[in-house]
Amino acid sequence: MKKTLLASLGLTLMLSTTASVALAAEADSVPVAKVSNQLFGNGTDREPNNWYDKASEVWLGSDIYGTIGELIEGRDYDTYDIYKFKAFQTKWVDFKIEGDKYPNAWLKLTLTDSDGHMIKTTEEGQNTLGKKLEAGKEYYLEVGVPGYEIGQLFWYKISAKIEE
Repeated sequence: MKKTLLASLGLTLMLSTTASVALAAEADSVPVAKVSNQLFGNGTDREPNNWYDKASEVWLGSDIYGTIGELIEGRDYDTYDIYKFKAFQTKWVDFKIEGDKYPNAWLKLTLTDSDGHMIKTTEEGQNTLGKKLEAGKEYYLEVGVPGYEIGQLFWYKISAKIEE
């Protein structure tokens, strides 16, 4: 009985030591040079949403959470996201995108009309986009990453401030 108890304690000690060493080794690994905000939310980004006919429908005013750069269905990398929404009132809306940044790549936000024609887009270094939207019209928000390289992962959040 004593031998079994000592053997069990020894095995437990060995396993916990091994796990601690593995966690320490993982913590010492050098990450890719990026600034990460690790934004988490309700999983708005539903793949595939890389085309207008597959756009994720969202409510104007609700936060949108998504990722760019993940492997989809084991073969393709997600490099673009599109969200569809409807304006219920004619109001000025300020969109803001927050997320990861790499030295060579950044998150770009583009607003288009229901036909896919560009209305307004952010430039490098900008993270806000403002526009007066018309009641009853459908719009799309596109998230892209100029300079994207395979292996880069971008977590992002889009918020919309509607004028009162």
